[in-house]
Amino acid sequence: MVGFGHPYLLILLPPVLGWIYWTYARRRPLVVPAAGVWLLERSRGRGRARRRLDLRLALLLLAGAAAVLALAAPTWRGAKPVRLVVVLDASASMTATGADGRSRFDRARERAAAWLEDATRAVLVRAGLQPRGFGPVRGAALLATLESLRAGDAGADLERAVALGRRLLPDAAVLVIGDAPPPAELRVAFLDVAANEANAGLTALGPRFAAVYNAGPGSWNGRLTSSGRSWELRLPPGRFAALDLEETQPRRSAALRPDDAMALDQEAYLLERPPRVRLQVGAPSVARALAALGARRAGPSGAQAEVRPGPPPERPAPRPTLYLAAADAAAPEVVYDVDPTHPFTRGVELVGYRLPAPPPPPGSGWRALATRADGLGVIYARGDELYLPRPEALRDLPAFVVLLYNWLEPVGASYRPLGWNGVLEPGIRDGFAVNLLDYAETRLPRPAGDRLAPLSQPRPFGAWLALLAALLLVLQAPRRRPGAVG
Repeated sequence: MVGFGHPYLLILLPPVLGWIYWTYARRRPLVVPAAGVWLLERSRGRGRARRRLDLRLALLLLAGAAAVLALAAPTWRGAKPVRLVVVLDASASMTATGADGRSRFDRARERAAAWLEDATRAVLVRAGLQPRGFGPVRGAALLATLESLRAGDAGADLERAVALGRRLLPDAAVLVIGDAPPPAELRVAFLDVAANEANAGLTALGPRFAAVYNAGPGSWNGRLTSSGRSWELRLPPGRFAALDLEETQPRRSAALRPDDAMALDQEAYLLERPPRVRLQVGAPSVARALAALGARRAGPSGAQAEVRPGPPPERPAPRPTLYLAAADAAAPEVVYDVDPTHPFTRGVELVGYRLPAPPPPPGSGWRALATRADGLGVIYARGDELYLPRPEALRDLPAFVVLLYNWLEPVGASYRPLGWNGVLEPGIRDGFAVNLLDYAETRLPRPAGDRLAPLSQPRPFGAWLALLAALLLVLQAPRRRPGAVG
């Protein structure tokens, strides 16, 4: 397949060839007719209907065409590879449907089929929480398997999926099809099926708490229902809402309406063993937040987690521990940045709020999860330990309950992500609440563009055309006959 880096230069082709022809015809030597010559030429041309080819003119026209094509920077892209690994993103965001009613996964399967059917040896990998490989076989033999695959996992481990495909079919080209590009260091091709759908979803659910995120480009108006009650919501784009469900229930479900692009984050289930927490600070706001999350007060012997006054000790605590600073190291200032990749800050809205900076924690291994413009940290984490400013500064902060929920979730929640044990629909399965509740999937990756260079690298051949043009000019140059001697 031929492409051009500067295709607009091709419009020069007709005028250049026309100019060459006009200039050549204009400079031809004038022929003076003579009767004898005319009769001789006529006798030679008798029986020939066609005019003789002017080789010099043909060479000049070919040289001009080659020069113009060389300026247009032509490239050649080879055919589809015969040995191919296709990695299909099967995360929950791939179930998002567009205006045509087709999901991202439907479009990915269609594009995958077009590549697999031409491969003489192929491997198909479903990239979910645990990658699964099929093959190696002839590409057309994988089309039935391709149609049977479904998306819905709470994430896609593309690195492990690519490694599995390369192990099953070494030295094969690798093509990832999904809505989020793989890391550049994997050196694989990528076909993008992302779109710009509007979506809102549940990102957290507790015994008395729920968090909703609006990932769409505009405001979202809807309602959340749980245990026969309903809450009306109006969310600006890119914002969270933290709801107090007013009644603690260790087993509950919640649903969002109206439906939108992705159904998997519209409902969630809770099946929880209330965590037992030892509270060693006398802050009513902390006690109320723990009660809203369904935590039970416990003594030193039966506690699964602790809340202590700060600063933390140098050595890590033996169990999940929350430290609350007793004093401020600096006056309250606006929070500038929050790390969205850490589990403790999942769904936490802190940017723009004014918080004091606690004294820096002693010891090593601490990571600042939220910082101010002056560089001071306001939230720190180390393993399952969380260090926050003093309780009075957090009392009226909606994100405080979300932080506590994220910290306590591994302690008491009986929770599994979608894709666990093959479950692709939210619900209660085998004693576990299987949910999406994933901020990254609810956010829906947006289009980033295809990246096919590692699969079929375009090869420029403009230099060869320029060389051909030079050679043709040399060939058409007139040669002088050697003079007679004597």
